[in-house]
Amino acid sequence: MDLIRNRYLLVPFLVVFLTFCLDKLLLLENVHTYFSKSLSDINYIQKNQLYEDLKVYLSNKDRDKVLVYFGNSRALLFDNEYIHKKYPGWVMFNFSVPGGKPDYVLQWMEEFHKDKVKPDFFLFDHSVEMYNSAATLKVDETLTNGLNVSFVLKHFSSFSTDDISTLVAKRMFRAYQYRPKLEVIVTRAKNKDTMLIPYRELRNNLMENLSRGKGSAMTPGTHKSVLPQELLKKSAFGDFHSYLVPFHFSDQILSFTDQSLMLAKELDVPSAVIWVRLSLPYMDHIRNLKVSVGNGKEDTVYHDWFPRMLEYHKKNGIPFWNMNDDPNYTCNNFSDAGHMSPTCYDEYTDFIFKNLFQSLVKGAR
Repeated sequence: MDLIRNRYLLVPFLVVFLTFCLDKLLLLENVHTYFSKSLSDINYIQKNQLYEDLKVYLSNKDRDKVLVYFGNSRALLFDNEYIHKKYPGWVMFNFSVPGGKPDYVLQWMEEFHKDKVKPDFFLFDHSVEMYNSAATLKVDETLTNGLNVSFVLKHFSSFSTDDISTLVAKRMFRAYQYRPKLEVIVTRAKNKDTMLIPYRELRNNLMENLSRGKGSAMTPGTHKSVLPQELLKKSAFGDFHSYLVPFHFSDQILSFTDQSLMLAKELDVPSAVIWVRLSLPYMDHIRNLKVSVGNGKEDTVYHDWFPRMLEYHKKNGIPFWNMNDDPNYTCNNFSDAGHMSPTCYDEYTDFIFKNLFQSLVKGAR
């Protein structure tokens, strides 16, 4: 009764509700293309259809064997035509997404486990940057584009208060994530033929290419050129200080990966974890530059992180494919410090399948 008499108390709730509704209107594809600039969300959206396609494909009696890869932006550009020609009988369903983290992988693995979806091999990613809980520049794309609120609530204790704040702010109110600017909206509205329509076509084409490539596609803007050495050194310096200084190892991230690997075991599907190749200047910083690693200690990122990975894999018997210490892997063309040039992807693919066949042979003994 007091609330009815004092209707002004409802005003804040009404404002929040109207803001929420307006925010959802802004996210309609033909609305938010007036101000959004990223294509990353397309990768996340497409994975829902990819999962449905995978289930249908696995039901076929005469299907090829399926490798499911859970990675990040370092694993977006594979070519199933190359795989089909060089490794007949195999196909890759690529669940890699920009900024893909172990929490997002676990969310999918819980779906695979629930639906009893059983490919022939799981490949997971160990990116050293994802294990840093103290990074200057945090990677939060899984929170903003990939994680379901129900998953976060289920694993609530595994997320920091900053993570929860990011989820609430950027998922409930996407305008906060995209930060629409009137100048951009007006410019695109005035130049529909040269700006708005081409941008929409880019998004549509990427979705089609991802579907055609079973989760892999050349994102518009990706180039085959190799970054010159001097620029590569600058990129490595910037990435190292953005993502790895200081470095505080996150046991929670390893826990997410551990749970995914356990679900793979319960599905009786063999699996492995890969540390994807980084540029030589970037690895030089990781191996040799000392940073704060917590508790008043200084050490190199490599010495603090790598032994933990070796111990984990030895203890659990999970294959660890280390591209950065493999003397037989020779392609060092990079588009930036952390991303191999598309010109390396054939050799990258060869590395994966060489190790995959070795793992299957060992597992059969």
